[in-house]
Amino acid sequence: MILSVDLAWILDIAREAGQDDPAVDYGVAIAAVERHKAVLVGQSVYRGTYARAASLAHTLGRMRWLERSNMNVAVAAAHGYLLAAGVEVKVDRPRIAALVTELMKSDCTAHSVAAVLKTWAV
Repeated sequence: MILSVDLAWILDIAREAGQDDPAVDYGVAIAAVERHKAVLVGQSVYRGTYARAASLAHTLGRMRWLERSNMNVAVAAAHGYLLAAGVEVKVDRPRIAALVTELMKSDCTAHSVAAVLKTWAV
């Protein structure tokens, strides 16, 4: 089974992790929902739990859609997705910092974010 999240899930994450930071572009959250479940020619574009979590984090972290909490929400969304998918992860400051550092790189990709997220596995 492939876990998919919806807009309400992302907005709940944003409300909690973003501490009610007002959204300036809801289109980014909608794009994150659609991106993580994208299918091309009958195949998932993002294969695997880490790839789908990374696509969420990449979209929510790299595209400015909140006034100030983009990275907090990106980290929380990736963490929440992995947990909901049944992946045991350990999240601490160094692991969070590694994800944020990756998301801030100009050459960051969903693939590179997935590699960082894999380091969270227990």
